[in-house]
Amino acid sequence: MSKSGTRSKKDSVLGSDEEKKRLPNSASCYNVKNSSISPHLYGLLGQNYLDLYEKTPCMLRSTTVDGIIFACNEFYAKNLGYQKNEVIGSSIFDHTAEKSIQKLLDETEYWKTSTTISDVEIWLKRKDSSTFPILIHGTNLFDKNKKLIGNTSVLVDMTEIYKAREMMDSQGQIKTQLDELEKSNALMKTERKYRDMYENSPDLLYTMNLEGIIFDCNSSCCKYLGYTKKEMIGKTIFDFVAIQSIDEYENSFQAWKNTGSVSNTKTWFKRKNNSEFLGLTNTVNLYDINGELTGSDTTLRDITDLYEIKKTVEDNERKLKQQNEALKIAYDHLLETEQKYRILYEKSPDLLRTIDLAGNIIDCNDAYCISLGYSREEIVGKSMFVHVAERSVSDLKDAMLEWDKTGSIKNREIWLQRKIGNIFPTLLMSTNLYDINGNLIGRIGALRDMTVMYDAQKEIEEHKTKRLSAIGELSARIAHDLRNPLSVVHNTLEIIRIQNPDFEKNNQPKFDRIERAIKRMTHQIDEVMEYVVPNPLKLQQHISLLGVINSSVTNVVTKNTEIHLPQNDISIECDPEKLEIVFTNLLLNATQAMNNQGSIYLRIKDCQINNSINNGFATIEIEDTGPGIPKSLLNKIFDPLFTTRQIGTGLGLVSCKSIIEKHGGRIDIKTAVGKGTMFIINIPK
Repeated sequence: MSKSGTRSKKDSVLGSDEEKKRLPNSASCYNVKNSSISPHLYGLLGQNYLDLYEKTPCMLRSTTVDGIIFACNEFYAKNLGYQKNEVIGSSIFDHTAEKSIQKLLDETEYWKTSTTISDVEIWLKRKDSSTFPILIHGTNLFDKNKKLIGNTSVLVDMTEIYKAREMMDSQGQIKTQLDELEKSNALMKTERKYRDMYENSPDLLYTMNLEGIIFDCNSSCCKYLGYTKKEMIGKTIFDFVAIQSIDEYENSFQAWKNTGSVSNTKTWFKRKNNSEFLGLTNTVNLYDINGELTGSDTTLRDITDLYEIKKTVEDNERKLKQQNEALKIAYDHLLETEQKYRILYEKSPDLLRTIDLAGNIIDCNDAYCISLGYSREEIVGKSMFVHVAERSVSDLKDAMLEWDKTGSIKNREIWLQRKIGNIFPTLLMSTNLYDINGNLIGRIGALRDMTVMYDAQKEIEEHKTKRLSAIGELSARIAHDLRNPLSVVHNTLEIIRIQNPDFEKNNQPKFDRIERAIKRMTHQIDEVMEYVVPNPLKLQQHISLLGVINSSVTNVVTKNTEIHLPQNDISIECDPEKLEIVFTNLLLNATQAMNNQGSIYLRIKDCQINNSINNGFATIEIEDTGPGIPKSLLNKIFDPLFTTRQIGTGLGLVSCKSIIEKHGGRIDIKTAVGKGTMFIINIPK
């Protein structure tokens, strides 16, 4: 069996830091009831063995792996001089004599790592501090998972055996002493050897008589207390005891004189410089040739650090108790709050459900169950996709991807399917759910039933469609009726120019104004007719984008506006007349937004997708330096009849969007208030 070695005189039982860690803390023992047999032991041994355990004439004790006694029989307690309730909950080291503590520590560590129990002889200490030898036999205790949780030991009193050994030793010692007398020189050498050990020991050692007078001490003791050996010898030990420990030490001193036994006595000592330290004293008695007590050799050890550690532990225990009370109060508040939020969860009009990381529903509220027509038992444990209408499965998958990236879902339309089969729209919002350590454990989703709002929106859209249809029919009739008079005015103006060239020269500004008015009216009529009666595209191949742009620029009166045309060109397949309407409309909007004061930049770019020419796109950018579009208006500019100008129809951008989409492209906007606006058009080539 592996041993850790013998203990040096420098360290007492509780002295070294390593041993302090290894000794069980009796303050942390289990809360064992003061009963003859603990409930734990009862479960381990069984009812049939309880009487045998209690009435066995040997000393029996059962301990945890930390050496805490949770059961013993009356014979054990009585032999040690205790009541059973004084033994339960204490450490086995509390009943172990100083000289055997290290041995028991080593045996315990070996047992905990190997689960092997060896028969071992040690000395026990009674309540009155007397000691006696015993032999320990033990058996392991395991829980239902075969984990080592303690042992039950039989302790056999070896006192009589030791007496017999001493008698045998004493007979042999007579001859030995005679031999030793003949070897006086060797005896003197041995005495000098032990004297050197005493003098040079790192422990604080002093020797005193029955009156407490110090008649010897070692260098370590003198140096630590700050005295010379001459200053210490002849003084009483009480000269070195701090005032707060005088009475206690006097009682201990008298007890030692009466019983001849004292160990591990804690006393406050004072140094020559009046500093104080807590010392732990252990004595080895000195006897004369008649066996009478004449004094003692005492080992003194500074345990101030241990005392401070103990105080710190006690302070921490007190703080922990206070924290425990605070936590209990907080828990009560938390429980109350949890109940409130549980009521809010259950009674919320929204459809609430909680899912785990795999997307399975682990909880839901009453509204969710009622709205879908299922019981809670039918819902919990199912995938959240079970209740999603087929049309929204892909939308929910996209929402889950958004959830993984951002930690939430905001206002995502999801259609659910009831148990009876019909579907209804909801608006999904969600947030993450974390445990107390901040780990993501699930998600809470709130689905708001949008059936009423959806029906209302549908009704509004239908009404709006009918209204726009009626307006469109009326606008078409008006636009058709205006074309003929407008043509007459235009033709008449041309005749006047031809027949009266001098009249045109003298009235050029008036002619220009009339021409602009005719163009504006013609453009507005075209917008209305394009929206109300859209014509199919007349696609042509190899159309020059730059040519279409140049034609569009001639339709716009620029005045103080600078138009920067692109230098490159791209050929595409398109309806050039329709594209000219788009570019003209966007150029007119830009000049009007800038009040004819600013610059317009047109760019043509070649955009390839997957490096395939067949999938290429032409990109046209029309950027102005105007005031930009406010964010509040961005989502309205493509709505029919929406305009911010008094002379606009509100159909221009709608027509532009429709024409580009018919070409298989799209139109986007980038804008910043105070910096300008850019329309980006992508058309397949």
